[in-house]
Amino acid sequence: MSTRELPCTTRQSDFQGWNACYLENGMIRLIAIPDIGGRIMAYDLGPYAYLFVDPNLAGKLFSAEENQGDGTLAAWNNYGGDKTWPAPQGWESDEEWHGPPDPVLDTGRYTLNELSGDGSHARVRMTSPPDHRTGVQIIRQVTIRAGTSRVELDLTFRNVKERPIRWSIWDVVQLRAERQQPDGSLTHEPGCVMTVPLNPASRFAEGYHVMFGDPDNPQWQASTEQGLFQAPYMWQIGKVGLDSDGGWIAFSNSAEGYGFAKTFTYEPGGEYPDNGSTVEVWTIGAGQVANLNYEDSDIYLMEAEVLSPLRTIQPGETTTFQLEWGACRCGGVIRSVSEAGIIVEPLRLQVQNGDYRHISGEFGVFDTADLLLRWLNDDNQVIDSLPLGSVDPMSSLSLDRMVRVPAGAATVELVTIAHIDSTQRQLTSLTIE
Repeated sequence: MSTRELPCTTRQSDFQGWNACYLENGMIRLIAIPDIGGRIMAYDLGPYAYLFVDPNLAGKLFSAEENQGDGTLAAWNNYGGDKTWPAPQGWESDEEWHGPPDPVLDTGRYTLNELSGDGSHARVRMTSPPDHRTGVQIIRQVTIRAGTSRVELDLTFRNVKERPIRWSIWDVVQLRAERQQPDGSLTHEPGCVMTVPLNPASRFAEGYHVMFGDPDNPQWQASTEQGLFQAPYMWQIGKVGLDSDGGWIAFSNSAEGYGFAKTFTYEPGGEYPDNGSTVEVWTIGAGQVANLNYEDSDIYLMEAEVLSPLRTIQPGETTTFQLEWGACRCGGVIRSVSEAGIIVEPLRLQVQNGDYRHISGEFGVFDTADLLLRWLNDDNQVIDSLPLGSVDPMSSLSLDRMVRVPAGAATVELVTIAHIDSTQRQLTSLTIE
């Protein structure tokens, strides 16, 4: 058995001075810390660490009063990592979450309910203190499985009030976006790019709306031709919201060759907060928003934020929002995300000689799997297939070869078949012209 198919394990140990819960499977390492808001503070694929951790706050714990400070954003102890909040955010009414800072849901000491595994999976579950202002108690359950880089997040809100409450479940992950200079100092990494599929029927003129910062921020780029929003990191402060219906947001660091995707189920007709935003992107950098100014800081990060529709929760009842992460080696900007992995360069099929064509594309996968090229007819039936060998998240996938197109083929598709459980997932497909 290779290290990429090792059993899942759990343990409790130190992480940068905190008492932490480790979930590992030989390929990924996930570290959760109940004492600082139930955060996930590390998600590593092999040697690469995706999540931002503020070194100035590493290992530190504060009282509720210290975590609240003066209540302004500048007082927030932003540890980093991934956390879950109620949305919408705001300070004008009780129907808005007045944070961060928030000493209960954001930085409260969560209870560790479960840290378990049986080799095939490993799981941690953490529960926040009840927050009587919002009426929310948050349960964060995180699961990894053998042979894959996937992480399953089950995020639950419980109503602890005696009346109905209405909130969106808002998950925020902070991704490292720095590089080290020859003198050892840090700067921003322009090879870091966030991508989101545009909604072709967006309510926003450009497919997104600026929530904070300069409306002419050069980071915010939309291509209706590609159907894609891109945010290359230029170390500018700002935030945008998108009413994306694609069900994913992705981050790529082309300088180091790694990609990350966060997927969710889009609910047509759902009432989403923040003018209908399903996905939001926040970047730290030069400029000022409210009383935030990072001009002299050494902080370089991009946030991938996903929101559920607003949901009414009856007293004592719960509602859950499920997300999935995936990580892989990645040779460039992520243009699309599928159930099997990511697409950097789409599948292409070019006529070369008779029945033979040149097939190409650049991809990454989330599972240790066999890769299969399949040909389908007009009735979507498989008429031929070609094994292409084993693939895994630790190696990017470049397809560049000659193949014979069988008679009657109308579609070609790339499929992964997971080594662990034989699950078949489509990576991409192409109609043959």
